[in-house]
Amino acid sequence: MLDEKTMAILKIRAKLLDAARCWFNQNDYVEVQGPTTIPAVGDRPGSFEVKYFDKKAYLAQGLQPYAAAFVASLGKIYTIAPTFRAEKLSDRRHLTEYWRIEVAQQGELNAIIRCEEELVAHVCHSLSKEPAEMFRHFNRSTMDLAKVQSPFPKLTCDQVIDMLQKDGFNVSWGQKLDWELENHVSLKFDQPFFITKFPVGVDTFFHKSDPERPELTLSADLLAPEGYGELGSCAQRITEKKVISKKMAEENVDPADQKWYMNFMEHRAFPQSGFAIGLERLIQWICKLAHIKEATAFPRLPDEI
Repeated sequence: MLDEKTMAILKIRAKLLDAARCWFNQNDYVEVQGPTTIPAVGDRPGSFEVKYFDKKAYLAQGLQPYAAAFVASLGKIYTIAPTFRAEKLSDRRHLTEYWRIEVAQQGELNAIIRCEEELVAHVCHSLSKEPAEMFRHFNRSTMDLAKVQSPFPKLTCDQVIDMLQKDGFNVSWGQKLDWELENHVSLKFDQPFFITKFPVGVDTFFHKSDPERPELTLSADLLAPEGYGELGSCAQRITEKKVISKKMAEENVDPADQKWYMNFMEHRAFPQSGFAIGLERLIQWICKLAHIKEATAFPRLPDEI
């Protein structure tokens, strides 16, 4: 039997997904589903390798590159699907199997940022209208959720580095922001907020470069306030085959390993952006849970199956 707290979380999870789908329907997004098994690693390292009859396959970590095909035909799409992470990360922020709300559409970064913040604000406002009794197991009031307003604050990665250095952290430009650094910044906010324009790197390999500063990418992370860290990320993706081929050569990536991926890139490219929000991370923040494994009934962790 599930305990009362877990049952309350599952009910909030269901209400959250209802609210998200309502927002998507109101804004003319089409729900799609992509494969869970893919023929190569794709655009993210750390994929689970599985045996697919007499071949190798990998468990998907998102809808790409299939999202590109959906967007080319449908314009604005979303999916709510499981995602699998092979890294052995044992902390209160990571699950091995988790669910993502993922969106892709034609358009540039600013448009997808507006979409992401409006979706999160809508979900929070919808949950704020539920009976307070639903949140009695958590240190969260419905009034807190009603106060979430878009547009969210936005800081550039440069501004965050300056802020951390002024606060005494030994951090340099180009360094990845780890949990401790994200946590420090998020404690300064009472609303979700974005950090934008991250440096070019492994995590941003498929992200389009900023035309004004090519060493930066047109990307952003959405962070929860109150020390709950990253909820999701968004980016404008590279859509030109010549550009991505050049990047592969610079990074010594064998084009043969990405042949299947490149087949999804259109010859006549149009701007394409997308975002993904971790469902359990969103629930963890909304319910003020100490550990992300509380956000799902049967959590999968590196040491727990």
